[in-house]
Amino acid sequence: MSKEELEINPNKIENTSSEVETTKNLCVHELRRRLKNKQKKENIIKFVIFISLFCFISFLSLFFY
Repeated sequence: MSKEELEINPNKIENTSSEVETTKNLCVHELRRRLKNKQKKENIIKFVIFISLFCFISFLSLFFY
């Protein structure tokens, strides 16, 4: 298609590519960083749950003592 045809019909651009869009390649460092961040969040959640359970059990034990 020439430039003139594109200017006349801008919505008729053909996509002859039969390939699916390629996914973005990530480097190993980026993947490790994401994994560490995910693990850090999971550890924080586990710690908060542990502390809350500990406080609850302590409260119950003091209440019944």
